[in-house]
Formats: sequence, structure tokens, C-alpha cells
Amino acid sequence: MTGGNDRNIIITEKADAARRIAYILSNGESKQKRSKGLNYIEFQDDGGTNIVIPLSGHIVELDFPPTMKDWKSVSLEKLIDAEITRNVTNKNAFNSLVSLSDRAWRIIIATDFDREGELIGSEALDIIRTNVLDRIKLDPEIRRARFSALTPEEIRKAFSDLTDLDSNLAQSAAAREEIDLYWGAVLTRFFSITSGRMGKNFISIGRVQTPTLVLVVRRELEIRDFQKKPYWIINILLNRKKDFTATYSDGPIWEKEKAEKIFAEIDGKDATVLEYSTREERIPRPVPFNTTEFLREASRIGVQPGKAMKIAESLYTRGYISYPRTDNTVYQKSIHFKSVLTKLLDTEFREDVQKVLDQESIRPSRGRTEATDHPPIYPVSAAKKGALSGDFARIYELVLRRFLATLYREGKREITDAAFDVNGHRFSSRGLKVLDSGWLELYPYRKVQESFVPPLAPGDTVKGKKWNIDEEETKPPARYDFASLIKKMEELNLGTKSTRHDIIDKLQSRGFIEGNPVRPTYLGMGVIESLLTVKSDITEPDMTAELEKDMDRIANNEIGKDQVVKVSREMLHHVLAQFREKDAIIRDTIQKALRMGREVGTCPEHGTPVLLVRNREYSRIKCSHEGCRIDFPAPLMGTPEILEEKCPVCGLPEIRIIRRGQSPEIRCTDPHCKFNQEKNTYGKCPEDGGDLVLRQSRFGKRFLGCSNYPNCKKTYPVPQMGNLKATGEVCPHCGAPLIISFRGKRAWKFCPNMSCEYNRKKGKVSKAAEQDS
Repeated sequence: MTGGNDRNIIITEKADAARRIAYILSNGESKQKRSKGLNYIEFQDDGGTNIVIPLSGHIVELDFPPTMKDWKSVSLEKLIDAEITRNVTNKNAFNSLVSLSDRAWRIIIATDFDREGELIGSEALDIIRTNVLDRIKLDPEIRRARFSALTPEEIRKAFSDLTDLDSNLAQSAAAREEIDLYWGAVLTRFFSITSGRMGKNFISIGRVQTPTLVLVVRRELEIRDFQKKPYWIINILLNRKKDFTATYSDGPIWEKEKAEKIFAEIDGKDATVLEYSTREERIPRPVPFNTTEFLREASRIGVQPGKAMKIAESLYTRGYISYPRTDNTVYQKSIHFKSVLTKLLDTEFREDVQKVLDQESIRPSRGRTEATDHPPIYPVSAAKKGALSGDFARIYELVLRRFLATLYREGKREITDAAFDVNGHRFSSRGLKVLDSGWLELYPYRKVQESFVPPLAPGDTVKGKKWNIDEEETKPPARYDFASLIKKMEELNLGTKSTRHDIIDKLQSRGFIEGNPVRPTYLGMGVIESLLTVKSDITEPDMTAELEKDMDRIANNEIGKDQVVKVSREMLHHVLAQFREKDAIIRDTIQKALRMGREVGTCPEHGTPVLLVRNREYSRIKCSHEGCRIDFPAPLMGTPEILEEKCPVCGLPEIRIIRRGQSPEIRCTDPHCKFNQEKNTYGKCPEDGGDLVLRQSRFGKRFLGCSNYPNCKKTYPVPQMGNLKATGEVCPHCGAPLIISFRGKRAWKFCPNMSCEYNRKKGKVSKAAEQDS
């Protein structure tokens, strides 16, 4: 520290991290202040004044020059060759960095320790250098704090053992940013212009999202093209103390005549034991959580990958778990398991934690990937009962239980194999019995299916009880769910541990995939079918995987960023040329897909798919059979499903409309049918005598409105959940119709005018209705 330079600047990536770091380093004596529209934190120590500045992620954004903004007039070839600009997007963070750094004697980068965090820290440092240090000839010490958990031990160790910023790691992240911008901008513009999808309906194409979508579409095509094949399985229900099953050993049987002949020969016959053996096997413990495996397990308990990662990041910045972006599946030797477990005794899982502590020794399981940057994901502090709720509590419990499972003893199971002769035909049985559940006691997300085979000896006769021959059909491959799709992306090196969940979220939000298990929409099918006709490199994972390897080479200082970006731009020129040659095929394929829709049921008259055709401004439900009378407008909000029940008025199929936060609505497919009008009418409007009917706002909220709109604009709020029923009664205070709302076993009568005297007299009932409105 020299002269008037008395500030130690600490730069963090997020506000939560800044508050926690400042709290730990100041022993709770920090103060929040404000400068240039940004909150920062200040505290004093023996070294003087410390200022912690949170950035909220990137404060600069890559973009093309203004001359390249017009999609229609700018040549895509020129766009590939254009130089990228870096523009400040977070002015408050920029101003705070500049105004607070002019007296810095040291600057510590304390962003997340990964490629993205290194780049964010480097960007902040470049801003300080350009706008402060170079101008006033200041030369502060530049250091890096690296940590994997926001615990007092980790933070104090990181700040007492500072290192240097890794410029190569930052350059690898910068290369990915530039390459993704070039590929995304050029191909998105090409496909949007070619297909006529401009403005907010543009078609997004990306370097990683497109080969990921190809995986989903190819699986869907496999399922569509799959030819079912019949086969036969023969089994016998045997009995020795308890029932158990023996199955024909040379199955499945592919010829019906052969199956029937074998069944005729064994029907009614007992079994003679030929072979019998038992053996014990380990039930191996799961490996520690890396990001991919964590997201897969979170998906299995019903938390989508994108949401699971956001929750994990929040738990990390609040000091509950370690850094959630990691490839590592081997705990570092520096982790003191007993110290961590002792902290976890202060959770509601105390009994299970104690079981791990009570072992004579603690030896963790190991995965195949050992890295030095971050440990596997594990709990670093106790979340007391009630501190977390909902999915936050479920994710914390998942991480904690996985940690316990990796430290507890292995399980044991007994496998029993038996072979039988039944009138000259060989049958077999396999039994499985858990001898020691071990780690399974602590990890309820995994189940072992037990099966019974009794103690037997060769030569024993076992009585038959029931003889069965079953015809089955081969099944197509299963659709990917979020868990298996993330795993497949990892296998093919598509994306990174930090981006795979984002890619899936983007494919969903942009209308290319839906559901879980995942299926492509008609738009997703059309885009990929058009790409596959061109046989472009972008549809295959090899090109993207090779670029990921180049990122690693940049981080290891084996190749320069500019060289990798240059090669990528040359590759993009080649891919664009491929698309230009077949732009007519691409246009026709996508436009045909856009005319299709999502299947929501089966037409009861023709047996053909009923489709929902929808964009942001248009929604229609129609039968795919030409000329069918099912062709009606559909609600823009909600998801309709065709039901087997028919409308009692007109005979068309009924539909169920599912809207988030509301009870499902049953109505006739024809929006003008009397069934809908009668069902949705709740009384007379007190203003002009029109019908008060149930309507939906453009935000998806239901309300009562006058049928004479726009001449009468009378509206009333109604509860969003539960079923509504007209009473035929009129409120004696304001003249509005009285309505009954049913929700579960609760029912209440209320006036839709929530400020009405009628509701005030109803007390709690009216409050419940008002809160739900």
C-alpha cells in the first residue's frame, strides 16, 4: 500500500456471493453502501479499507457493429467476416468499477472459478485498466481468489493463499462466446429469412442446440419407423413354500407354431431341478455428484435441469453446498469428512448422518473423473429444518443424501439361479435378495427389486401351479427424458457441464421440443428434416465436440484463441454455402412443418390425429383428415386435450383445457356450441342485463365479463382454482349473481364483487375467495 492508495478491491460475480464473502472476511462487521446505482459492501481490516463489488454476471456483451444489424440487407458472408464489438450492458457495474478503483492498492478477482468466471473477472479488470489504471498511471497488485464453497474455512483459505488470474482459461471462454455468436447469428438469420419467419417468430439455430435437437428428432423418427414384431414368452408359476416363476430359457420365441408346440408339451407338467446356485454380490455405492449426474438425478425426482441448476447455484451462494459446476467425481483429500458430517448433524437428517459417523472408518466411493479445480457437489453446511422449502429443500436433501451414500458401507445381495427340466424343455429362474441394504438405507431414490427363488437341490421336483403363454410385441426405443438426454450430450461432448441444461431450456422455450420424455414439435421436426437433406456438418456432434477440444487446448496454452475462431469462421462459410445450394428445399420443408401442429388426440369419426396449430398470435384445433368438421379456433392460453366423451348438445368430442394455476376446464370443441355458452354463463350483468360469461385474459387469468362487450365493460374477478357453479340467485346488496366455488371438499358461496357487503358478512370464506382471485 503506497501514498493515498488504501483500497483493496474485491470483485465477485453475484450479489449473494459478495455479501457472504464480506460477512466472512469482516466477521460480520461489513456495511452495505451504494455508488453509481450499484450496491457494494465495505469493511475494514488490518490492511485498510476493503470494497466488495458484485457484477451480476457479464457487464459487457458481444455484438456486431450497427452496420450489420439489418437482417435483409446485410450479406451473411459479410457477417461472418465482420469484426465483433464488445459493448457495456451493465452501466451501473461499469461506473462502480471505475469510480471505486482509483485508489486501489490491490484488486482481487473472486468470481466463480471456471471459464466463465475467469472471463467475467478479466472483463472487469480490462475495464479498470482502460478507464482508471492507464489514465492515472496506477499499478495495483492483481490477484485471484479460488474457492469451491462459500464457507468460512474455504473463503479464509482462498484469501490467504491468493493466486494469479488464468488468462488462458478466460481466453477459452471468450473463444466460445465469439464462435457461438457467429454461428448463431448467421444460421438463425439464414433459416428465418429463408422460411419467412421474421420478427419474434424467428427460427433459432445454434452450434450446440442443433445437433442436440437432431438427437431428439432422430429418436422420434426411429419410433415412427419402428416395425413391431410379435414374439411369445412361456412361463410356469411354480410353488415351493411360496410362488415363483420359471421362464422358457431359449426365449423369446419368434414363431407362433413353435411356441404353441412347446407350450402343449409342457402344459400341466411339473419341473425337475437341473442346477441350483447362489452367490453374493456387492451393491456398489453411487459415485460423487458431478454436474451431469446431479442434473440427471434432479430430473428423476421431478425438478427440470434448468430449475435444478438455478437452485443449486442459489444453495452455493448461500453457503449450503459446494460449487455446482464440476466434472469431478473424486473427493479431494483436503475434504475432512468427519468435520462436514458433524456440521450436518444440525439438520433434520441427523439420524442418517450419525449412521455414517458411527462407522469404524469412512472411505468414499470414487468415480472415473478426477479434476483439480472443484470437488464433486456435496453439502458444506447445515440447512436447519424449515430453512429451505419446496424444491430448494428437495435439492438440498438430494445433495446431502448422495454425499452420505458415497461415504456409507456398500450393500450386499444374494443372487440365486435355478434351471429346470419340464418334459424335455429347459426353464430358468433368478432370485434376488438384499442381505445388507447398506447405502440404500440413506438414499431412497434407488430401489432394488427383490425376487423369490426357494432353496432347492438338483433332482428336486417342484409342483407347477399355472402355465402361461403370452404374446408380446417388440417395442421401439424409448424417447429421451431430460436425464438421458443430458447423459447422451455428455457422451457426445455436446456442450459443457455448465451449458447442457441451458440448451434443453432453449429448445423448449423456442418451440422445438416439448414434454418429458422429450418429443420434437412439428417445427423442430421440420427444421431438422431440412438440415438433414443438406447433410450439413452442423447436424452431427463431431464438429461441436472438436471445437470443445479446441477450447481445452486454448485453456492449456496449446493454441491461440484467434486461430480457433478463424478456423471456425472458415467452417461456417463452408456450411452456409451448403445451405445456399438447397435453400428452396429448406424453405418448403420448414413451411410444411409450420402448417402442421401438435397432436392432441384422435378424431372419433376418422381415427386420424387431431392437431393443435399454434403460434404466438394464432391457435386452432383441427383434424388432419381433409374436410373433417373438427376445425375450430382454440384458446391461446392453456393446453387442450381431446377426450373420448362427446358433447351432449352437438356430438362433437369434448376437450379438456389445462392452464397453469387453474383447475382443468371441460368444454365442447366448437367454441360456439350451446354447451359452452350455458356452461360458461353465471347470471345477468347488473349494468345492462347481458350475460356474465367466463373469459380468459391474455395473461391466462379467468374472470367474468359481460357478453355485450365492448359496449359494456363490466368485469368481475373469480377464484383461479376450483370449479364454479351458477346459483341463479342475485346478491341483495349489489345485484351481481351469486356463485359457488368448489375446491376439493371446500365450497363457498360468494358475490364476485369482492368489496360487496355480502362477502364481508361471510368472513373467512370471502377472504379465501378474494385471495384466490
